[in-house]
Parts: sequence; C-alpha cells; structure tokens
Amino acid sequence: MNETQNKKKAGFVALIGRPSSGKSTLINTICGDKICIVSEKPQTTQFIVRGIYNDEKSQIIFIDTPGYHNFDSNLNRGLSNLALRNISEGDIILYIVDTTRSIGAEENEIIEQLRKVKNKKIVIVYNKIDSEDSKPDEIKNEITGKVNALYEVEVSAKDNKNIDKLINVITDALPFSEPYYPVDYVTDQSIPFRIKEVVREKIINNTAEELPYSVYIAVDYLDVKDDCITAYADIFVERESQKGMIVGKKGMMIKKIGAESRIELENIFEKKVNLFCKVKVHPNWKKDKIFLKKLFSLE
Repeated sequence: MNETQNKKKAGFVALIGRPSSGKSTLINTICGDKICIVSEKPQTTQFIVRGIYNDEKSQIIFIDTPGYHNFDSNLNRGLSNLALRNISEGDIILYIVDTTRSIGAEENEIIEQLRKVKNKKIVIVYNKIDSEDSKPDEIKNEITGKVNALYEVEVSAKDNKNIDKLINVITDALPFSEPYYPVDYVTDQSIPFRIKEVVREKIINNTAEELPYSVYIAVDYLDVKDDCITAYADIFVERESQKGMIVGKKGMMIKKIGAESRIELENIFEKKVNLFCKVKVHPNWKKDKIFLKKLFSLE
C-alpha cells in the first residue's frame, strides 16, 4: 500500500489582505469556532492567530495576520511588517481580496510583495461576493495575472458560500503529512490570549472609533480550575480621558464590557468565568518602541 494513503494532507495556510477584508471571519467560518475577534472597524487583528481545521482528509492550520496597510506610524508599520513576515510560515498563502472595495495603493503594495514570494503556493480568495456592493468581475480583471496564483476562488465568508470549494482547493495543494495538532484542537491560542482578545473585541465594539487603537490588554492574574476560570485583566489606555470613556458614567461601560466578555468566554471555554477588569493609563504606548519591539518582535 502506498505510504501516502495512510496520511492526511496537513500544513499551514497564511492569510494576507487589507484591513477588514474578512480574514478573521473566514477563519471563524471554516473552523466553526470563535478563533479571531471580529469587528466592522478596521485593523482589529493585532497578533498572529492560528485556527485549526480538521476533517477526514486534512488538517489545515490557518495563520491570521493583521490587515496590511501603509499608514505611517510605529504601530501600523509593526502590524504590516508582522503580516508580511508571517506569510513565510505558510505552505500556502491565501490572498484575501474584498470585492466591495476598489483596488488602491494598499492592494497594489500587497500584490508587489506577493510577486516577490518564491516557492509558495498562492490562492486568491475574492471575498464578500454576497454583498450588494460586490464587484467580483471588475476586481478580478484588475488582479488576475498580476499574481502567480495556483487557484482563484470566489467566496462569502459571512454566508458560508463556496467555503467547501475553498477547503478542497487548499487540501489538494497541501503536502501529505502527519497532523501537527490533535484532531480536537481548533486553535493553539493560550487561555490568557483568548481572554485578552475577547475583552479587546468588546471594547472595540462598544466605544468610540478612535479609542480601540489606543488600548491593549494584559491578564494580570489567572486561575484555571475544572469548572471555573478566574482572571484579572488590566486595560491600558494612553490618556485619562480615554480611561473615562471605557469606565463610563457610574462605571456602566466597564460593567458592560466585562459582562459581554464573560458571556463570550463562557461559550468558548464551556465553564464559568469570573472576570475582573481594571483600566490603567500607559501614556503613548503606541510610541513606546520598547513595548512595540516586545509586541511585534521588531528589530
């Protein structure tokens, strides 16, 4: 018997695309779990996140990255460099294109970066074809031929359209290999990481547009038992005025953020969660090169 008949297809798939192109939604839809935080506001993903998909034929480890953009700031450069650096981890690169937006400078920069990629299989995923604003034919005409793609697939991550087709395309392109993770894993994220990301999502979705990008979360204390998780999370902002926005009038906003986070985390961990959030001020953390170097492992 051929040795490959006893093995699955298995490997790593790195995603790249502009902010809000739907990378996180795609991973959550494929993996059937809340792996990545999702928001209508751009640049939600700040860290590398792995979602793991298993079926009888394959194990696909998805590497979500921050949305690539060329805004000029230490934080945004760090996020974009992180996105570019981590596509090298993938056996396959999924280039996610938002079909509701015209091609712009950021899209052209991603295309230029992908043209430099050697020895990687590239799949172009045209997302959001369910939207009334979608222009897949127009967008495809502008991109096709500029990137040496193995396949092109039109999908709606939100509505689960053509996701099976995309999974088949990825599986066909992966090598035969032993699985990298147990088959019941959906992510390799740690408990503190998932807590931080859920709290950050609730802040993003409940506060003013400019505030979420001045926030980072640290889990100061964690106690995990069979039936309960207890965590203390510090929410750092840049200014006292921002602290007031998160705390809210009579503490109502921080209570809302905490309550929504607890409900989400109890669904994820399937056990009771005691979560205590405190807001602290860390002036200008986005300009703190020591902090950003630690955050993004920048040189």
